[in-house]
Amino acid sequence: MRAVVFSRYGDESVLELVRRPAPAPADGEVLVEVRAAGVNPVDWKHREGAVRADRPFPLGMGWDVAGVVRATVPGGPAVGEDVYGMLPLPYGGAYQELAVLPAAAVAPMPARLTYARAAAVPLAALTAWQALEAAGARSGTRVLVHAGAGGVGHFAVQFARHLGARVSATASARNLDFLRRLGVDEPIDRAAGGGTAGAAGSAGSAGSAYEGAFDVVLDTVGGPVQHASWRLLRPGGTLVTLPEPVDEAHRLPGVTARRVIVTPDGGALRRIGALVDAGAVHVEVQSALPLEQAAEAHRVSREGRVRGKLVLTL
Repeated sequence: MRAVVFSRYGDESVLELVRRPAPAPADGEVLVEVRAAGVNPVDWKHREGAVRADRPFPLGMGWDVAGVVRATVPGGPAVGEDVYGMLPLPYGGAYQELAVLPAAAVAPMPARLTYARAAAVPLAALTAWQALEAAGARSGTRVLVHAGAGGVGHFAVQFARHLGARVSATASARNLDFLRRLGVDEPIDRAAGGGTAGAAGSAGSAGSAYEGAFDVVLDTVGGPVQHASWRLLRPGGTLVTLPEPVDEAHRLPGVTARRVIVTPDGGALRRIGALVDAGAVHVEVQSALPLEQAAEAHRVSREGRVRGKLVLTL
């Protein structure tokens, strides 16, 4: 089978398209013929060595798959069924023609999605879903999502709206209308709203308007954005950070903070798929590139200006 792998840590030039033996599913796993694979920031962080596995090189790439079941387990999806799912971190293996996943990690593919759009869902949507659960977001909660037009962000704002929260989100000026179309109550220009922990994460003149304004802040960026987010929360509020651990040096009294690391969950993907099929959740794909252009997809993702998701097609 064709597969994208890498044999040393480095930039996107270390990615290779090679021929590898097909993987054999273990007990409890299904074999999926991959029709599309999602691209996430964790992919290039893995390639660079920031996220490491204890397996020898060459290492596989990617965690999001959408495709067709070719071998299954008792009680699992049917052979020939269209499914989507997420491989468990930290072992990648989605950028290839056949992938093995735990049967509990896959769900029927939403009927209204193509393979490419379905592959954009699992890791990012599950991250948003689990982050909002961890924060206790609910009806009436005031939620701020940083980078609301990104992969995780565009799912988080829609899930929060579905819960009945009042949603604010930061984005570049070009994406503010996109946020409005997703139902965001208050789109915030990250360059103009420095106090909302925008691009620089520094406190600007608009900062006082948002101090203590939110029940939940979802930090999808890290660094200065996490640091500036603490004071945006009311006493008793919750900060959820995704890309890095909580920086205790910036902790404020009365604010709960935790990091969420996504885990596969086929049950949650079923519920997310139902929202997609009901038209309650939109899946944004900026570009779908062929597997041969995995390096280009990593380069674009690394630049950090992706609306929604990038996808590789097979």
